[in-house]
Amino acid sequence: MELSDREILHVARLARLRLTADELQPLRQDLNRVLDYVSQLQRLDLDGVEPTLHAANDQAPLREDVEAASLSVAEATKNGPKVAQHMFLVPRIMEGGSDGE
Repeated sequence: MELSDREILHVARLARLRLTADELQPLRQDLNRVLDYVSQLQRLDLDGVEPTLHAANDQAPLREDVEAASLSVAEATKNGPKVAQHMFLVPRIMEGGSDGE
């Protein structure tokens, strides 16, 4: 499948991109190469191939959960612009809520 200039310009407009005439030809070549590759992938026989989420089944290494010193409430909130009852006060973003003021 080959993309026409008209199709490329349509997609560019949807993506809010302005393409110059000089950019159109290289972009057409790149997009057509991508489509050719996807076409090759679609022709692969994948019967019997189990779907996977990741290429490797390795689990991320986890660190040991060790208790350590942390900030006190006063230290954690001391630089907040508005603090009340050990909590940061922030502007309301949804109707019906309270902004703490």
